[in-house]
Amino acid sequence: MKRYILTVILSLCCASLFPAEFENLRVHLGHPREIPSNGTGAFDLRISNRGNAALHNLELAANRNDDVLVVFSQPKINTLEPGETVRVTMEISNNHSYFFDRTTLVTLTVANEDHVSTFRFMFTIRSVENFWFFVIVSFAALMIVLFIIIYIKANRGEKNAG
Repeated sequence: MKRYILTVILSLCCASLFPAEFENLRVHLGHPREIPSNGTGAFDLRISNRGNAALHNLELAANRNDDVLVVFSQPKINTLEPGETVRVTMEISNNHSYFFDRTTLVTLTVANEDHVSTFRFMFTIRSVENFWFFVIVSFAALMIVLFIIIYIKANRGEKNAG
């Protein structure tokens, strides 16, 4: 009976230690989080282990909407020792042109055989560069040409009358 109770206590202790160690996993992504419209942005993820035990066989995956494509330079980390930080480059490609800024959400999943941890990051897809500048300049040029045409038409009658 004592052996059975000790086995249960040991298994409960081990079960509580592993999730606590996996909660010490931190993922940091710097700013600015901007992706050019119809372009690619490269970002550095810093994955660190703040716990006391090594984490093995970590796999990175990204859940995203249909607007972007996420590619990791290193989709799998074999061992992450305590206090160690690994840098992984994450490239986010966007193949649509937007005329207004758009916000998109990317969910990063870090998992091994036993545990899964998710992190959510918000990115801004910038509008087409100089689009609004060209729209305003084109509108101003059109207004100037129309003003000149109307002015010439209006004044042509006065010159012929005199």
